[in-house]
Amino acid sequence: MVKSKDELLADYPDRTLREKILLLSSLSNILTECTIPNNYRVPARLHEPLKLTAYGEEKVQQFLRKRIPYSEARLMCLLQFSWVDLLVDPVETNLTDLRDAISDQIKQREVIYPFIFGRLLYDKAFDILNISDGTHSINLAETSALLTDTPQGVFQENSFITGPYGILESRQWRYYPASRRVNLYHCSDLSCAKIHPIYLATARDASINKRRADTSRILRAESETPSAWGSFLSQIFDEIINPDRDNAADGLIPLIGEAFTEVELRTLTCWLLDNTRGELRKTFADLGMRGRAEDMTQDLGHAQLMQLCLTLEDKMIIQGIDGIIRETAVQVPRGEIRRAKVNGGNRFGKFRLTAEVGYRGARIFSDTMNMAPLRLRHLVERMYRVDSVEDREELDWQLRSETGESLEARLDSYLNRHSPEEAAKNLILARKSNAVTACEILGLPDNSPEDPNLMSAVLWKLGFPSPDLSDPHFDFWRLHEEMEDMVRAGATGPLPPSAEDFRGIAANYFVQLENMLDDSLAFTVWALTNDHFADRKSFVYSPGEDRVESYSWLQRAVESAGDAVLEYGRKNSLYALCRGFGRLSSELKIVSNERQRWERPVEDFPDWADRQQLLKFPFRHTIPFLDLTDASRELIVNRLQEVSRILVSNNISDARNSWMHGGRSTADFDEVRSSLSAIRQAVQIIEDCGFVRMNFTIASRQMDAYSRSITRFTRPRGYSFELHLPSQYDWLGLPTFKTPIHVVTAACFSAPNHFLRFRSEIRSAYSEMWANYPRRKPRSQQAARALTEASAQWNMMNGSGEETISPT
Repeated sequence: MVKSKDELLADYPDRTLREKILLLSSLSNILTECTIPNNYRVPARLHEPLKLTAYGEEKVQQFLRKRIPYSEARLMCLLQFSWVDLLVDPVETNLTDLRDAISDQIKQREVIYPFIFGRLLYDKAFDILNISDGTHSINLAETSALLTDTPQGVFQENSFITGPYGILESRQWRYYPASRRVNLYHCSDLSCAKIHPIYLATARDASINKRRADTSRILRAESETPSAWGSFLSQIFDEIINPDRDNAADGLIPLIGEAFTEVELRTLTCWLLDNTRGELRKTFADLGMRGRAEDMTQDLGHAQLMQLCLTLEDKMIIQGIDGIIRETAVQVPRGEIRRAKVNGGNRFGKFRLTAEVGYRGARIFSDTMNMAPLRLRHLVERMYRVDSVEDREELDWQLRSETGESLEARLDSYLNRHSPEEAAKNLILARKSNAVTACEILGLPDNSPEDPNLMSAVLWKLGFPSPDLSDPHFDFWRLHEEMEDMVRAGATGPLPPSAEDFRGIAANYFVQLENMLDDSLAFTVWALTNDHFADRKSFVYSPGEDRVESYSWLQRAVESAGDAVLEYGRKNSLYALCRGFGRLSSELKIVSNERQRWERPVEDFPDWADRQQLLKFPFRHTIPFLDLTDASRELIVNRLQEVSRILVSNNISDARNSWMHGGRSTADFDEVRSSLSAIRQAVQIIEDCGFVRMNFTIASRQMDAYSRSITRFTRPRGYSFELHLPSQYDWLGLPTFKTPIHVVTAACFSAPNHFLRFRSEIRSAYSEMWANYPRRKPRSQQAARALTEASAQWNMMNGSGEETISPT
């Protein structure tokens, strides 16, 4: 008799037994997703721990009559797990022995799993496999070549973690199941940011796989409809894992696999060894490792470190990540957000949670649901225990200016009317106990209540956007205003500045001026002349390598023009920088006169460009300046020329010497005042045109009943613009609005407000690890195989072949 889910739940009411059933199912899934060779044989130790039900024993006899070997027949029961009834007895089966047997198979590489994290398989596939666009699977020989000399894959099913140490047990149940579906390549379409999966092969001729079809036929002959065991397992999984919670941290698995270098992961492991009250040391000891953290980890690889760390609870791992960043053992620069790259698309639980790391530490958040305001409200309710009369009175007093029929209504009003920063600051810092409670809930260290940056850490942990609002020209404008104050005091005041004070400020001022002009000029050259669409990291500026390329480009332009005075490279003179904007303007005019030379080859257009009519592809040239509107190109040429004219005509490059060594007469101060005015005018043009890496962030967003949105962006010193969505340019790969962006407001490719926009890559160990990513093979190298595969797929669709691996 086929039982319902409710009947099965009634038959197995004990939670401990339910957990064991779920863990048995996990081991079944782990075995199902491995890769094995053709000569694989099931060892006795792998099936001997199994105690089969009467139903299972009955099926084994039927399997044997089909000449299925005894070892395979018994293991088939575990792999199938249930049909009309359960095939494996969850009470009598020795779970520990079964786990150890599978663990030994993994350690001895009798069964193999792909290590999917980081660049190892991604780069190896690019180098050794002949993958073309649309490839869905590879054969066993290719799979074997890909996995040779790579570590065992790290996956976690409930409490079981696979990896180089076989199977370890975690104190935290998570769900990142083993799979032969591996994210392995980027296609040749430059507009496609998706990483495409490929199914790895396992030996179809191995006895355990070859006879699976026979067992399936035997079971289906009894009943086409299995029992409700699948629903039962899903029910107890929900009860134990609880995917509805808002702090499900399964996203830590790809995060620690791909957001840290091996050296950084070793640093994290050492921190956890020394700061988890012996929890991780016990795991090391069970594996025969004892001693200093640095000594035990020095020879461990990425997969080993990852598997060991995952044996800890989520809270401990997050505390470890926060600790190594706070102690600067791992450098995460301000503004850098680290995420998983190859496996970053996974989301977990009801809230679709993921994990990321910033300079404030790790956090679990949702990028598909705005849950941060809900978390803030929940935090307030936990700080002010709403079931306590005293705390309710305290919160009511804090919200005394709000209107509402109840305390809850007044709290809603307060949180909706005030910014998250203001609300968090006012309510958390209202009393010390609140700050202590908030830090405890959010996993912040005990001394955080005294941290002046507590609010930014709180907002980051809650999931609010944490843009880097720093103004790259802040120090320049501060010194500029100090210079203007000193000039006014020197010309008209009773106490003019001393020569030493003036020269000290002037020296720092010119350093800031040179740095600002150097960065702005390099960025502007890159923004207007680099083929961003075809770039490996589309619309992303790398200050190191892209600056070098910008000045190489400018130097070639200077040499082509026969200008022997200017020279650009690693170190640029102030005179060269002042002239550089004009030199760029002249070169853009030359480029405009030769625009046919820079037409993008048709084969490099994205596939969708000419296959539909709703979305437009404006980058028809490899130099983006040529794809801007006529008015924009004219504006840019004129503004660049104007910047150079102002700076050069006022002899800014010679001002340093006269300011540093001149006298203190009224005439001297008048000359300085004139130079400062010219510099202010030139820099304001640079900023107004967006020839600078200043961050725009979202100030507001409105949406109407037709799902049309207007997003207003702003940046330091008040400049703002609006963007209307949807637009015809949504498929260009331009940076999203989830992170701060640089907008070249003079570079409009579609009126009125579709501007070139970029983001900066911050140089760090993380960015270096992901340099040269993504990698794409030119379409010309893929055409032959792609044509063959397309033909094969067409034949399968028309029934001329049997599909052996599902592409879903």
